[in-house]
Amino acid sequence: MKTPSDIATSLMRRNAIDALRRARKLPVGHERNNLRQLAMGLLWLEKKRLKRTAQARETALAGMIDSQK
Repeated sequence: MKTPSDIATSLMRRNAIDALRRARKLPVGHERNNLRQLAMGLLWLEKKRLKRTAQARETALAGMIDSQK
């Protein structure tokens, strides 16, 4: 059975994690905020991409079912 640790993380998620780790090492200020915003943007983009991919698959499956009728 696959656990979350077994699932490979995407490149965007790895970059977001790296940006958050670098941000933690910085003192409070502009650089830290910029890295945190970058990480949140990368996570948002990944979420939207996954949602779009799932919708495309769903549409393709519906098209296949309709063509079989």
